Amino acid sequence: MSEVENIILRNGSNIKMRLLQQQDAEKLYNYLHNLSAESRSRFGPHAFDKETVYNICNNLTNDTQRFIAFDEEKIIAYMLMKEGMIDTDARRYAQYNMFFDENTTVTYAPSVADTFQNSGLGSKMFSLVLEYIKKQCFHHAVLWGGVQATNARAVHFYEKHGFARIANFWHDNKDNIDMVLSV
Repeated sequence: MSEVENIILRNGSNIKMRLLQQQDAEKLYNYLHNLSAESRSRFGPHAFDKETVYNICNNLTNDTQRFIAFDEEKIIAYMLMKEGMIDTDARRYAQYNMFFDENTTVTYAPSVADTFQNSGLGSKMFSLVLEYIKKQCFHHAVLWGGVQATNARAVHFYEKHGFARIANFWHDNKDNIDMVLSV
């Protein structure tokens, strides 16, 4: 991915996308803090408190790429791509007799600000993230912690972009679905 990518939304708005940087901590905290309760309940790769967010921005690592989209310096989307799988996902997939090479698999977790959902931003960002995944020679993308089965829009989004349903599982008193994309 180049330094900054331009994204044109359906309504003609020009959005910028790039990797998260150390100086984005306050903006990322504000983004996460301003998500609706429903959106926060559906996105959970890490805590949303200020200490966690500042720690992430101060300790950016090469094994987790954190993409942001912004409109006039305000973050409006945040997507994570971690090399390999998180332990709980790997254990669950092992129960399905599915084993992925840690060197060719990524774990993916997207979020889009409530006011930008259904704007085309998620699809455009995912296309750029997918290009990055392919250039890095990854072969599979799994959803970080699956997707909540009640989140019909997200399930539709993933299926539209080629993710296959693998199995349902119960976590945090919710029905979830594991999904995989073969690249």
